Amino acid sequence: MLIINGTAELMHDKQEFTKGTRHEFTMFSREMPFEQQLTQIEEYLVTRGWDNIEVLNNGVVNSTEEVTHNVLQQAFEKAKKEGFAVTVNNQPLT
Repeated sequence: MLIINGTAELMHDKQEFTKGTRHEFTMFSREMPFEQQLTQIEEYLVTRGWDNIEVLNNGVVNSTEEVTHNVLQQAFEKAKKEGFAVTVNNQPLT
Protein backbone atom coordinates (compact mmCIF):
# COMPACT_ATOMS: atom_id res chain seq x y z
CA MET A 1 0.00 0.00 0.00
CA LEU A 2 1.34 3.39 -0.99
CA ILE A 3 1.30 6.13 1.67
CA ILE A 4 1.51 9.77 0.62
CA ASN A 5 1.99 12.76 2.92
CA GLY A 6 1.59 16.34 1.82
CA THR A 7 -0.44 19.52 1.94
CA ALA A 8 -3.36 20.83 -0.09
CA GLU A 9 -5.47 23.96 -0.24
CA LEU A 10 -9.25 23.88 0.22
CA MET A 11 -11.00 25.39 -2.79
CA HIS A 12 -14.38 26.09 -1.10
CA ASP A 13 -15.85 26.27 2.40
CA LYS A 14 -16.64 22.80 3.71
CA GLN A 15 -18.06 22.06 7.17
CA GLU A 16 -15.39 23.10 9.69
CA PHE A 17 -12.84 23.96 6.96
CA THR A 18 -12.41 27.42 5.42
CA LYS A 19 -11.78 28.10 1.74
CA GLY A 20 -8.16 28.98 1.00
CA THR A 21 -6.67 27.26 4.05
CA ARG A 22 -3.85 24.75 3.57
CA HIS A 23 -3.98 21.46 5.47
CA GLU A 24 -1.71 18.46 5.88
CA PHE A 25 -3.03 15.18 4.53
CA THR A 26 -2.14 11.51 4.59
CA MET A 27 -3.36 9.39 1.74
CA PHE A 28 -3.26 5.68 0.99
CA SER A 29 -3.31 4.17 -2.50
CA ARG A 30 -3.68 0.49 -3.17
CA GLU A 31 -1.94 0.87 -6.53
CA MET A 32 1.78 1.53 -6.96
CA PRO A 33 4.26 2.90 -7.91
CA PHE A 34 3.82 6.52 -6.87
CA GLU A 35 4.85 7.98 -10.23
CA GLN A 36 2.09 6.07 -12.01
CA GLN A 37 -0.54 7.23 -9.50
CA LEU A 38 0.00 11.00 -9.68
CA THR A 39 -2.94 11.73 -11.97
CA GLN A 40 -5.33 9.54 -9.97
CA ILE A 41 -4.15 11.04 -6.67
CA GLU A 42 -4.74 14.56 -7.98
CA GLU A 43 -8.20 13.65 -9.34
CA TYR A 44 -9.15 12.02 -6.03
CA LEU A 45 -8.22 15.13 -4.02
CA VAL A 46 -9.61 17.67 -6.50
CA THR A 47 -13.03 15.94 -6.60
CA ARG A 48 -13.09 16.37 -2.81
CA GLY A 49 -12.40 20.10 -3.02
CA TRP A 50 -8.61 20.15 -2.56
CA ASP A 51 -6.09 21.64 -4.98
CA ASN A 52 -2.59 23.15 -5.09
CA ILE A 53 -1.40 19.78 -3.86
CA GLU A 54 2.15 19.43 -2.61
CA VAL A 55 3.43 15.92 -1.96
CA LEU A 56 6.10 16.02 0.73
CA ASN A 57 6.98 12.33 0.87
CA ASN A 58 5.72 8.87 0.03
CA GLY A 59 6.50 5.30 0.90
CA VAL A 60 5.12 1.80 1.21
CA VAL A 61 3.18 0.32 4.12
CA ASN A 62 2.79 -3.45 4.01
CA SER A 63 0.21 -3.99 6.74
CA THR A 64 -2.07 -2.23 9.22
CA GLU A 65 0.35 -3.16 12.02
CA GLU A 66 2.83 -0.64 10.58
CA VAL A 67 0.28 2.15 11.07
CA THR A 68 0.06 3.31 14.68
CA HIS A 69 -2.74 5.92 14.61
CA ASN A 70 -6.33 4.65 14.72
CA VAL A 71 -7.66 7.10 12.10
CA LEU A 72 -4.84 6.16 9.73
CA GLN A 73 -5.52 2.47 10.31
CA GLN A 74 -9.14 3.06 9.28
CA ALA A 75 -7.98 4.91 6.15
CA PHE A 76 -5.58 2.06 5.35
CA GLU A 77 -8.45 -0.45 5.56
CA LYS A 78 -10.70 1.77 3.43
CA ALA A 79 -8.02 2.06 0.75
CA LYS A 80 -7.65 -1.73 0.70
CA LYS A 81 -11.33 -1.95 -0.25
CA GLU A 82 -11.84 1.20 -2.34
CA GLY A 83 -8.41 1.90 -3.82
CA PHE A 84 -7.85 5.30 -2.17
CA ALA A 85 -8.44 6.95 1.18
CA VAL A 86 -7.34 10.29 2.59
CA THR A 87 -7.26 11.87 6.04
CA VAL A 88 -6.92 15.62 6.48
CA ASN A 89 -5.63 17.39 9.57
CA ASN A 90 -8.41 19.61 10.96
CA GLN A 91 -5.96 22.37 11.92
CA PRO A 92 -4.83 24.53 8.99
CA LEU A 93 -1.17 25.31 8.50
CA THR A 94 -0.19 28.84 9.44
